[in-house]
Amino acid sequence: MKKKLLVSIICFITIITLVFAGCTRLEQKPTVFMWEVMAKEGTGKLYLLGSIHVGKSDLYPLNQVINDAYESSDVLAVEIDLTTALQNANLSELMEKMMYTDGTTLKDHISPELYEKTSAVMEKYGIIPLIYDKMKPFALSSTILDFQVQEWGYSNEYGIDMYFLTRAHEEGKKIVEIESMEFQYDMLSGFSDEIQELMLKSSLEDETMGKEEMDKLFSIWAAGDVAALEALYATEDDNLAEEELVFYAEYSKAMFDDRNIHMAQKAEEYLAEGHTTFYVVGAAHMIGDTGIVKLLKDKGYKVRQK
Repeated sequence: MKKKLLVSIICFITIITLVFAGCTRLEQKPTVFMWEVMAKEGTGKLYLLGSIHVGKSDLYPLNQVINDAYESSDVLAVEIDLTTALQNANLSELMEKMMYTDGTTLKDHISPELYEKTSAVMEKYGIIPLIYDKMKPFALSSTILDFQVQEWGYSNEYGIDMYFLTRAHEEGKKIVEIESMEFQYDMLSGFSDEIQELMLKSSLEDETMGKEEMDKLFSIWAAGDVAALEALYATEDDNLAEEELVFYAEYSKAMFDDRNIHMAQKAEEYLAEGHTTFYVVGAAHMIGDTGIVKLLKDKGYKVRQK
């Protein structure tokens, strides 16, 4: 379960840090982490692309199947438009959601042992107690993981959604947001102390293991291997206590299951509009019995992996 938690935290690295500071099938047909969805009536079409929010320069150029789908689309749909995040009118309020404003500090919300580990890592990255003592664990978790993935050779700059957002702005393609920064911050800051502590613990685990999991994630994504990603997520962490498993289940429901329902509903709305929409959200939202692909299939849509 640690692996699913780690990957899901990666989904929010870019959001937090912006505010805080070609394989083939056996029959030689390209396989990518993208699905084509046709409207039940009319001309609506979706290209569902599972994204990873960080990357490396050698990730590009992307598979031509993905580029062709983007170029043939009228609209780019993303979780949020990261390129305009710093222009958000509620930016100061969003920053406050990352911080304790009730007079308490980090020490009051996590165990002494975890605080000691967190302090050592934050000071390693040059962040002083005056700053990190006021930050909530979910914000610290993403901040720490952001530093780590940079050390592993990855960058927000080369994230897949950031790549297409930059292109869309340059080309004047219409961009729509599936969620909003306000929604995502409300969700993250609304997690209980126990869940946020679990997120922070996950970010402080063995960095070598974290790099291995990140490298594996990209290999799976490049191969369009849905079964392998589902297997990666299904691997449980035996180190989680019984109580932590309960907290993890609550976290997973909010982070994935509930959001997937909303994302599938938005996909239906875009299909009904009759346009071709290039729809980009985290790869984890596409897979499994509660994923967007399955939800749309269950509603009778024709869904085909490209």
